[in-house]
Amino acid sequence: MAIKVLIKRKFPKEKEREKELFRCIKEIRRLVPQQPGYISGEYLKSIDEKNEITTISTWFSVEDWQAWFETEDRKKIQSSIDAIPGVTTEYSIYRYIKTV
Repeated sequence: MAIKVLIKRKFPKEKEREKELFRCIKEIRRLVPQQPGYISGEYLKSIDEKNEITTISTWFSVEDWQAWFETEDRKKIQSSIDAIPGVTTEYSIYRYIKTV
């Protein structure tokens, strides 16, 4: 069953920090479509919280997401993100539910 992963990143209001973060996100965007089980992704910048970005990615299964999460390429990029002063990253995984 397909799942959605929400990744919320907050960053300092300093323009240079934002540019560093966006460079890393562009690298992720280049790599993730090659991953087995990846369906799609959206990148949203908050209107209310101008220093917040949310990524919404869709995967065929939680196992596919976990396999990507454990790749060395992703870990390396996330380490670069974590090294940017003031940047925080939160992950949430959701599955579809029947509402009828």
